[in-house]
Amino acid sequence: MADGVLTQRYPAGWKSTLATDSSVTTQGVWVDDRFRFADAPHRYTVDDQASLKWNFSGTSLVIRLAGQNTSSYPGTGLPSHGKLSVYVDGELSNTVYPAREGREFIAATNLASGTHELLLVHTTTPDSKGVRVESFLTADQPLGIFSFAVTAELQEYLNDVRFIVSKEGRIVRSSVGRNWLTGNCSISLPAGQAFDIRIEALGWDSQLITTPIINQNTPSNSPPVYLRRSPNTTQYRFRSPRLNDQSIRQPGEDFTARFLGFDAKINEVRIRRQNGGVIFSRVLSYIEDTEKAFYYDRQIVITLPDDTPPGVYDLEIDIVGGRRTSTCRSPSSVVIVKEYPKHPRFITFGHLDTSGQYQAEYVQRIATMANIIGVDMVLASNSVNAAYLSGALSNLQMPYLINFGNHQVYGHHRWYGPDLGGVNFGSNLFVLNYGLPWHEPIEPVVAKLEKHRHAKTKVINAFEHNAPDALLDEFRIALIHDAHGPGDKLMKMGNTPTQRVGKSNSISFRLVELFGGKVINATYNKHPTAPIPFARDEQPPLRVQMLSSTKATIINEYKQPFPKAKITFLAPQGKYVPTQGIIKSFSLSDNGRYAEVVVEIDLEASSTSSITLTPQ
Repeated sequence: MADGVLTQRYPAGWKSTLATDSSVTTQGVWVDDRFRFADAPHRYTVDDQASLKWNFSGTSLVIRLAGQNTSSYPGTGLPSHGKLSVYVDGELSNTVYPAREGREFIAATNLASGTHELLLVHTTTPDSKGVRVESFLTADQPLGIFSFAVTAELQEYLNDVRFIVSKEGRIVRSSVGRNWLTGNCSISLPAGQAFDIRIEALGWDSQLITTPIINQNTPSNSPPVYLRRSPNTTQYRFRSPRLNDQSIRQPGEDFTARFLGFDAKINEVRIRRQNGGVIFSRVLSYIEDTEKAFYYDRQIVITLPDDTPPGVYDLEIDIVGGRRTSTCRSPSSVVIVKEYPKHPRFITFGHLDTSGQYQAEYVQRIATMANIIGVDMVLASNSVNAAYLSGALSNLQMPYLINFGNHQVYGHHRWYGPDLGGVNFGSNLFVLNYGLPWHEPIEPVVAKLEKHRHAKTKVINAFEHNAPDALLDEFRIALIHDAHGPGDKLMKMGNTPTQRVGKSNSISFRLVELFGGKVINATYNKHPTAPIPFARDEQPPLRVQMLSSTKATIINEYKQPFPKAKITFLAPQGKYVPTQGIIKSFSLSDNGRYAEVVVEIDLEASSTSSITLTPQ
């Protein structure tokens, strides 16, 4: 959900009460927990016979369990392996084992009207213990459970998913669910009806399924659902360029590509991107460097046409030759800009604990605001699960660099390559990306910077900030961004001096502006240190409402202006003049029917602006 927040939504008349609510009484040791910015808090116990008691009104009752804590964070508690006994009005109504259940189950239905008592009792066994209870759902209507399993390509990275339940096109429920230990899912729904469920996980293609008529007394089941990785996150037979090693070029310039072409014939080389399903592409000329070939590897030098529209493109190479026939593909690997920045601007953030779907949706909303602010590049530090992040950041309209630190889900290299890398942004800006602690051998970092000594402005996107002052001074590093470690988050380092810009918290981001090779701003609304605030469940304070293909309202609730903001329209082909701002770029779609028009506008603080594209 890129433009809004759809954390939890329930049918009309349902009520959700958190297990952490003061109306819920406890016996034994229970810990109030909220796993790394999960979508809701919960209560957790490992004590034998620990219990929760709650009085409620309603004829149906559903227990919602919290998500199983993932293996990436062993310090925050083990998964739930105990037994949970459910008593309603003193009678045992259900016994469940959270390790094998989905997130929801029926505790009671067809109760008499009035007040009832719920008692949950946790029982340990010699080999297992633990239960996490998130909330209780009550309703005055018959309810049933819909159960199914969700598995996926690269299953080891899929923790949870979002279920968006609709009836005749109207959303009636939305929640995050899935037991990552088993893949089992369960969601409570009104009985006697069928629903459509859209299953979403950023980085994977969504699936739409239709439930059978929901039964009241027995679970309604569905065949397993399999999610394939989204093509915009899947690299195939490419070495470079790639994510974290993007080629940033102007029209008419060259770049080098290395791919696994075997001995097949190269049929076509192209760059391709989409906006709302509309395709923008260019077929590219190339020269193969046969001396650089080895076994599977081939290398070509590609020339961009002079009329290449700006944007972030996938690079595709069609090869033909028996079983090798395929399309080699590197998503979001080529970035075309009209001009290189003289005074670059960055959006920076880090340590956002993106382990699953809810956290990834938050990152996606930051990416959407970055597109509006219209910065030159995004820098992300100390990240977690690359499978979700590659999906959350796939909508960025500018290049980005990302590194992974002490909470990483191992395997991020398959998306983002080595822990040491970097990109040239023209001849005067080089951004080094370094995801290791600075106590690691420094020689590879020195060698990488030495190759780019000529760049007038050099920036480091680091996991931690404590690079040797001698290194920072030797290469005159203007900015080091990080998201892990002590000390002042804004401070000068070394004699250059280098400006440290660190992550202050996990509910914010920064706009970092450079002028003349020096950082001139990295705080919110001229505050000495504060980042730009953005709560996890907050609607983006900076957002665009598209009223039609040629009319938009831009809302800026922040108390600071955003000059040179970018608003992108996808309009019918034609010539236009905006009622505000200037047209920064105009791109015609491949089929000639649509025009992508990017308007640059200065957004005032706490303002609402409107832009209409007027046909000429």
